[in-house]
Amino acid sequence: MTRPLSSDLRERVVAAVLTGESRRSAAKRFDISVSAAVKLLQRHQATGSVAPGKMGGHRKRVLEPHRAFIEARMRETPHLTLHGLKDELAGRGVKISHNAVWSFLRREGLSFKKTLFALEQARADVARRRQRWRLWQGGLDPQCLVFIDETWIKTNMAPLRGWGPKGKRLRGLAPHGHWRTLTFLGALRCDRLAAPCVFDGPINGQCFRAYVEQQLITVLKPDDIVVMDNLGSHKSAAIRQMIKAAGARLWYLPPYSPDLNPIEQAFAKIKHWMRQAQKRTVEDTWRHIGHLVETIEAAECSNYFAKAGYASVKT
Repeated sequence: MTRPLSSDLRERVVAAVLTGESRRSAAKRFDISVSAAVKLLQRHQATGSVAPGKMGGHRKRVLEPHRAFIEARMRETPHLTLHGLKDELAGRGVKISHNAVWSFLRREGLSFKKTLFALEQARADVARRRQRWRLWQGGLDPQCLVFIDETWIKTNMAPLRGWGPKGKRLRGLAPHGHWRTLTFLGALRCDRLAAPCVFDGPINGQCFRAYVEQQLITVLKPDDIVVMDNLGSHKSAAIRQMIKAAGARLWYLPPYSPDLNPIEQAFAKIKHWMRQAQKRTVEDTWRHIGHLVETIEAAECSNYFAKAGYASVKT
């Protein structure tokens, strides 16, 4: 922003015009723009003064007086949308755009996040077991922990979102009538995703026992702790005996606690890249899963452990 003309120069320009000189001539004589000369005369005629008006400065934010109300609403209803908050502010007499609401929330360090967790986590018995688990999970040796779980992979997976022209629908194509569902199992250690296995279709207790016997046992070491959720197909005396025979122990996570199993984060990454790959045959799908497993690095696994609350190993 340029500095305002000096008061002396302003007065001389106005005086010259008032004595009969044209604005253009006065501007040329005092080496200012014609526009500046015109505006000086307009200001003199409107206010009787040639002093410059207020320049710059910070405008007071419209939502600043309503900070306490907004913070309280965000605590009470964290899933409140921008338009919903805008409407509530309008009810208080504050007319503002949803973009202004978004800017205010961003300046306050807030962002819109996924919040969905199992309602059962608040149940007394579940909350007690989760609290007990969190008390000592950080003290476990991460090199002894092996997290087991399974997830589905389908041959109709496609990207969930994409870029397209504003105001026009973006069309993505995926099979809606015929597709196959595969089940992927893995064992996450602090430095790798071990014992990957793909079943064609959903699995049952017999399939899971076969996985433990033929895949998992081969990668276990003495003193390992195998951790899995308490799914019915996981609870088998035969499975516990096989793991014990390998010199390891079997622990079950608290109910409704996928957030305590870091392998869920690895599965989320694999599913994301499977959506991008859009494999449409069973063979192409399991081959690409194998490729993705190989891309998971030790540092990622360590980060997954830390994110779930376990000690990590620096790599």
